[in-house]
Amino acid sequence: MEGAEKWQYADSLDMVSKRKLTLCLDSKDGIANDVFHSGLLCRSKPGRSKPDHFTYDPLDKRPADLEREEIKNYNTDQRYCLNLFGNGVVYHSDPFAEDTEIAGLPRFVAWIAMDVPDTDLVVRLFEIGLDGSSIALADDVIRARHRKSLRSQELIVPNVANRYEFDGFQFFARRISKGSRIRLMVGCLNSIYYQKNYNSGGVVAEECGKDARTAHIRLYHDGSHRSYLELPVGV
Repeated sequence: MEGAEKWQYADSLDMVSKRKLTLCLDSKDGIANDVFHSGLLCRSKPGRSKPDHFTYDPLDKRPADLEREEIKNYNTDQRYCLNLFGNGVVYHSDPFAEDTEIAGLPRFVAWIAMDVPDTDLVVRLFEIGLDGSSIALADDVIRARHRKSLRSQELIVPNVANRYEFDGFQFFARRISKGSRIRLMVGCLNSIYYQKNYNSGGVVAEECGKDARTAHIRLYHDGSHRSYLELPVGV
């Protein structure tokens, strides 16, 4: 287990975690657009909070400029979270009251609406230490048209909130230190290392810049649209 730097054992993968820690998304006045003005990951259920907003322009090349520079310490580098360029929302948990072992497969459920027929959504998890340092934990990506199944596709009806379940995170085991927080970042994938989705709803492999549509995204977290992160707490 990372953090504790020791081996632990279980009879099966299902027995690695003994309970789930559920953290619900929330924000003040729909503001959660960077690490310094972030939303919350709360143990209490959301009330009537406003949705959070972000914008993804497929023609924005600033993320590509960041990626051209070699990142020697990718797991601890924070440049992507600190440079969202308006494409993303960020949430932090309260500091952990004690050392906590997170082991297994996380799950994230979000209610999201957009004004384009398709886009690629990415979710990233981090541990943020007392000193502000960051450790990358896991990530997952969903193409909106495949939110229900990888075998079939269903384009998005504009501005209708749909449920997205991110259950493809990498398995990891880490002791989250007392005083650390969990950071959750949600945005649209815009990277030189992945196929570009121009949000048109056409065949992605055949799209190009002339097909590009800017996506305006709303992430809901109210009583009717419960968006939450589920973390497996280890034995």
